[in-house]
Amino acid sequence: MQKTNIYILATALAVTYAGAASAQSSSVTTNGTTTILRPVTITKTADLAFARVVKPTTGSGTVTLTASSDTVGVTGTGTLAAGTASRAKYTINGEGGQVVAVTVPASFDMSDGSSHTLTVTLSSDLSGGTVTLDQTIGTAGAAALNVGGSFPVSSTTTPAAYTGTFDVSVAYQ
Repeated sequence: MQKTNIYILATALAVTYAGAASAQSSSVTTNGTTTILRPVTITKTADLAFARVVKPTTGSGTVTLTASSDTVGVTGTGTLAAGTASRAKYTINGEGGQVVAVTVPASFDMSDGSSHTLTVTLSSDLSGGTVTLDQTIGTAGAAALNVGGSFPVSSTTTPAAYTGTFDVSVAYQ
């Protein structure tokens, strides 16, 4: 009988301590946060236009329109540009004070609609591929972006009207 009582007492103590251990708890307060931003957009205000270019009579040259000017520069014997030129110009809009990553392709092709192409190497006026929108959070912000480019032209370049497209994209960082 004594063994039975000891067994019952041991079982009762084990259940009591197990119940006490499982009744112990812990909690922590967690905050939830967010910042709502207006959408970031990009609007083109001018296309990239190199004007009219006269190819060199011999050899080759380079046609350049920088991101900082609407003036075409040319190198090479006999190469010159005439007409109205324009770097590509954009306005980026979004939440003030926010950093926006801008993606401009390294190059794109312009074609005469046949088998002739000119590969244009692009450059922008951004350093590091980002821009910070003016103003502060809670207000609309904006920034300007300019894109220029250059391409080779030689005495063997086919005379024609060349066109092409490229995409510029923006995203909050």
